[in-house]
Amino acid sequence: MSFVDGPVLAVAIDPGRLAAGIVDSDGEILVRDRVSTPPREVWRSLETLVSRVLAARPDDLPPPISVGVSCAGPLDLAAGSVTPELMPAWIGFALRDRLELLTGLPVVLDSAAGAAAEAERLFGDATEVRSFLTLMLGRTVESACVIDEVRLRGAHGNAGSLAHLTVEPDGLTCTCGASGCLSAYASSTSIEAEIKRPLRRATDSIIDRTGIMIGRAIASSAAMFEVSTFLLSGVVLDTFGDPLLESIRREVDLRSQLAASEKLRVLESSGFIRSLVAAASLPRSIDT
Repeated sequence: MSFVDGPVLAVAIDPGRLAAGIVDSDGEILVRDRVSTPPREVWRSLETLVSRVLAARPDDLPPPISVGVSCAGPLDLAAGSVTPELMPAWIGFALRDRLELLTGLPVVLDSAAGAAAEAERLFGDATEVRSFLTLMLGRTVESACVIDEVRLRGAHGNAGSLAHLTVEPDGLTCTCGASGCLSAYASSTSIEAEIKRPLRRATDSIIDRTGIMIGRAIASSAAMFEVSTFLLSGVVLDTFGDPLLESIRREVDLRSQLAASEKLRVLESSGFIRSLVAAASLPRSIDT
């Protein structure tokens, strides 16, 4: 299955990295570049990056016909603006309008997890799954939900987000100011801030606790959305590995006693869907 009938300019934005590339109709990245996300002047860095990628397009490659951009949430799809966590330089930043003005192309904006969900539907682990939830455990916690092949979006485009679902009443303080959010227990930023060391040096008890909190969020989401397939990815999962998955599944089994949850699956995402390919899937899926 292809994206659109022509190359797509893909842009992927998260608190640690800005990436841009040109992706063809088969999902192959033909041109790519990336830079670290600066604390200030983020747009200037992104503008330079995108311009550099467009300038590097080979003469025999047709120009992009659209732009797919994924960005850490939260966002406002109606306004085309973003307020990514851990990126204080962008508060209500009009990203879609800025990119349309820069490139002269139509821009499709979505969250990082939303782009991953669309890519999973096109050629990943969810090609034959009607309902599923993607959960990305990175610097921030990102998620998106598809039910009966329809993406949940909500009024602003953040429906299906689990980052600020309460998993431990009166628990750790989250960056949002509330207590006990999943993000406070499952993002690499929060874990490293708590243990005061790199993620790879987390103790077994921290890994187990992280799995318990993720398991609670998954069990609650399964009951709420009647979703039985959860696709997990991100640096936290990559670093903690099987012990984290075992802890998650154990907690899910403990808390999912409804008949509808009997076939609940917690899977590691296929892993080959890169962020730029995910972003490039957005123009292809705009009408789905």
